[in-house]
Amino acid sequence: MEMNETPTVSMTFKDERAEVERVLGHPEISRSASLVRFLSFICNKYFDGESEEIREYSIAVEALGRKESTFDSHVDPIVRVTARSLRKKLREFYENEGREHALQIHLPLGHYVPEFKRRSELESGSDSVVGVAISDANQEEKLIVQKIFFFLKAHGGLGEGEKSAAVSRLRGISWKKVLIGGSAMLLVAAIFITGFVLGRHTDEHSSLNNEAFRWGDPEWSDEFDGAALQLPDPSKWGYDIGNQAGWGNHELQTYCSPNSEGLKECDPRKPNAFLDGAGHLVIRALKGPTGAWTSARITTRGLRDFQYGRIEARMKFPVGAGLWPSFWLLGANFATAGWPASGSVDIAENVSLTARTNGLGPTMIRSTLHGPRYYGGNGLWNDYKLPNGARVDDGSFHTYGEIWSPGMIQFYVDDPANIIYVQDASHVPEGGEWVFEHPFYLLMNLALGGDWPGNPDGTTPNPADLLVDYVRVYKIPTVSAPSIQWQPVQVKAGSSVASSISLRARTSSGRVYLSCTTEPVTVGCALATSVVDFTHTLSQEDTVTITTDTFTNGGKVVSSPGRYKLMITATTISGDRSKLTVPFEVTGAE
Repeated sequence: MEMNETPTVSMTFKDERAEVERVLGHPEISRSASLVRFLSFICNKYFDGESEEIREYSIAVEALGRKESTFDSHVDPIVRVTARSLRKKLREFYENEGREHALQIHLPLGHYVPEFKRRSELESGSDSVVGVAISDANQEEKLIVQKIFFFLKAHGGLGEGEKSAAVSRLRGISWKKVLIGGSAMLLVAAIFITGFVLGRHTDEHSSLNNEAFRWGDPEWSDEFDGAALQLPDPSKWGYDIGNQAGWGNHELQTYCSPNSEGLKECDPRKPNAFLDGAGHLVIRALKGPTGAWTSARITTRGLRDFQYGRIEARMKFPVGAGLWPSFWLLGANFATAGWPASGSVDIAENVSLTARTNGLGPTMIRSTLHGPRYYGGNGLWNDYKLPNGARVDDGSFHTYGEIWSPGMIQFYVDDPANIIYVQDASHVPEGGEWVFEHPFYLLMNLALGGDWPGNPDGTTPNPADLLVDYVRVYKIPTVSAPSIQWQPVQVKAGSSVASSISLRARTSSGRVYLSCTTEPVTVGCALATSVVDFTHTLSQEDTVTITTDTFTNGGKVVSSPGRYKLMITATTISGDRSKLTVPFEVTGAE
């Protein structure tokens, strides 16, 4: 070592702390108190050599302010939700502003102990991934995993997301247990890792025998063609009116309709929803002479409900303090089930970024699913930054949409091929319920104030206009489900076995939702990934893990030896399903 070189170990510790400070100071992190507290807590524990104390309970109580006496992770998913948000923010940061940082912070799936990785290691390929992932493994184990990665490399290599997924899976392996189990367990580990990564890896060598499915004409739409100041088509749109105690969010506006009798804030001479004569609907927020704000919330409730399909609107959002434009769906059973049991889907919404709010700013939109155990700030959400400096208030407008199918919802911006976010039934937190298999109705509104956007101020435009070029709903064309193949395995009672699933599509069919069940249910199953993508390939693989032991309040429960069935179901976006049922055997433990 040269005299002017600093030892790598001391550099690493110093650099790690410096990188934490840089990340905490970035606006995308610093404006969220929960993200700052979460990241600071786990990093401080890591630096103090107390990684074993980085647990869900300690994070909830010590970092996120939950009460020690009442916090229950089975009921309150705050730690998992915050961790998911932090992972996303870190990924976006290192893909953009922080891409040149020599050191990067990662929060792997499956645990909350932070990892610090040098960019040179991440860029050097699969060999470095192996070294990072199994640094605590012995030479025999490393050789096994190296062979796995060499195999993957020979089949087209790994993308960055696939490397990260593979590392997470490798880190989840208890190598001591693998060694005790001998070569058979090493083989299981190899199958599991390979199947997982290949399940996410596009088979570039498959040739498509048909073009991708084609969307037809909309089955329902409103193009908003009409004379200036004409009201929205009453056969398609109704109104929610009043303030309704702030609509659950402490909002300020009063929603008006053409017949808002008894609402002194509303002036029928100044409608809040009308056509502009140039092919647009205008939803206008207006501050009256008394200082009260009025706006409009239009809905298809009672006129037209929808279940599944491609739903989109081409819109121009207004930008300003306190403004909250949104295009969304609400469960048609809302009146009887209430919210969040009815479910709701925010296809796109935006609030301004100010010193008082954890907002988005003019270049981003948020898409969110709300349901039991995941609603409000704990909803399943994703923020998307419009590319190339685009803004939500661009004169060219932007299209926001979803492809809604059984078990899965895909969000997109500007093009249905530009999928920005995918959620499926497997992502629902423990104790929650996927509530998107029934009719919903559409809503568009422009709110003001409330818990998220904060109050309008002197800079807020008055009037503020949300412009809508069109709303369209397409029926999903028939997409055939792929064939499924799985070879039955023997499982010893008290153990788990992972094995590969092969899927073959007849045509390019986009994303397909996978699920598995067992019979009897005393044996469990889990898929490495619940969505596989056939957009550019006809062949995909996944991994199923069969588990014969569970833990309850009474302790460990082991499945009885006997004959069982595994059922694997593949569902396309049109609802077409293929199902494979295969018997397998659980043998007695030795």
